[in-house]
Amino acid sequence: MSPWASMRATVQGAFARWVREQQPAQVLEASSMNSWLVLFALVGVMLAAIHWAPGADALFALPLGSALLCFLPALLDFGFALLHRRHPPIQTWGWVLALVGTTGLQFFLAGLMALSALGGATAFGGLLLFTAAFHGQLFRVTLHTPFLAVGTALAMGLAATFASSREHLALFAVIGPSALLAELYLGTFTVRHDQVRAEAERLHDAVQAQMLEHQERDVGRLSQALTEVLHHTQELHTGLLTAGAAADMLRVVGGPRGPASRAEYDALVRQLQEQLASMRERVVDIRQKSRRFMGSDPEAVDLVSVLDSVRQSLGVRYPGVDIHVDVNRAEPLRALVRGGTTTLRRVVENLVTNACEREGPRAARRVHITARTEIYSGRLEMIISDDGPGISPEQFQEHVPAPPVPKPPGTERGLYTSECLIRSSGGLLEWQNAQSGGAVLRVLLPQEFQR
Repeated sequence: MSPWASMRATVQGAFARWVREQQPAQVLEASSMNSWLVLFALVGVMLAAIHWAPGADALFALPLGSALLCFLPALLDFGFALLHRRHPPIQTWGWVLALVGTTGLQFFLAGLMALSALGGATAFGGLLLFTAAFHGQLFRVTLHTPFLAVGTALAMGLAATFASSREHLALFAVIGPSALLAELYLGTFTVRHDQVRAEAERLHDAVQAQMLEHQERDVGRLSQALTEVLHHTQELHTGLLTAGAAADMLRVVGGPRGPASRAEYDALVRQLQEQLASMRERVVDIRQKSRRFMGSDPEAVDLVSVLDSVRQSLGVRYPGVDIHVDVNRAEPLRALVRGGTTTLRRVVENLVTNACEREGPRAARRVHITARTEIYSGRLEMIISDDGPGISPEQFQEHVPAPPVPKPPGTERGLYTSECLIRSSGGLLEWQNAQSGGAVLRVLLPQEFQR
């Protein structure tokens, strides 16, 4: 491989890694139409105040026409906002346009610093420093992915050619490195913060999965014990009924013939009947309490509405992923789930989130969800497939709630928790990697019988 090809592959790999570290929702919000309307208003008010406010012209001495020309490159970011005003997935060209537009906005501020008098240039330098720091945090600028930092250096260097004095060049020599350091510091800090937060979420999910496992085991033992209690109480109930019937027959056909003995005999039989009745009442009470503590019955949940809700919420959270729901809406798909809608929504949200955040050389760009009634068993079948890197066997182990080694942010979060919740409802979770790439998750759940 030639040096040029090797360098190109390195840059492409770094750019792909930088894209994976981004938060598309934050970028789209920062470049939304509302944000640009506010920015247009601020720029207009600022330039008008500099030009017409008493004493401002002497402080800034800013040529209005040249300042407006410097603003033109920033309109590339406005074009990015127009193209993504409905929050579609950001493609590779979209990220490049966002970088160029952001660089244009920084060039505008650096141009104002170069064109203004020294006092005004100092004020614009402070504004540029703040803006560069914000962009470093927003675009996760690091030494390994310094794409925006390169743009900032180019914007500062080009604007410095407009400087009219040595004092302006000295100001650029101070503000330029400071802006780059601020970008790199806040960008690196934000990336590290994302990793720590993801680690905390994985730890929380691991602990929660262990708790669910223990709870499920304890509930299973309790259910088994209560089932045995119900079985024994049924036998006792049957025995008591037989004993009561025998006491009634004994009173009718048996007993001493003498008046005194007969009265004593009737009293004993009556006492036996009363004790048997009291025991029957206690057995019935025990059976009722046992049934109450066996656990709540599964609730019927409309799967289609849950899938639509998850697709809408995660579509905003992951605008770069195309989440598609393919179901026959005329077919009633009502799953029986312990915990009702809350549990089913949590399961689906965890599984789709894993598909959106799974690790690998490239992140998933498309998640496809299908649901139907399984032909042979009559159970509800839901399949979640994606075009990502797939799942390794170590990432999905039945008895290991947390991955054995640290993973990138969002890796396989909630899979074990989802499996516990599905099994507690009498369902099944299976997984496999597709031959064409990506992972396929298959969920089977009991379905409400439709009359």
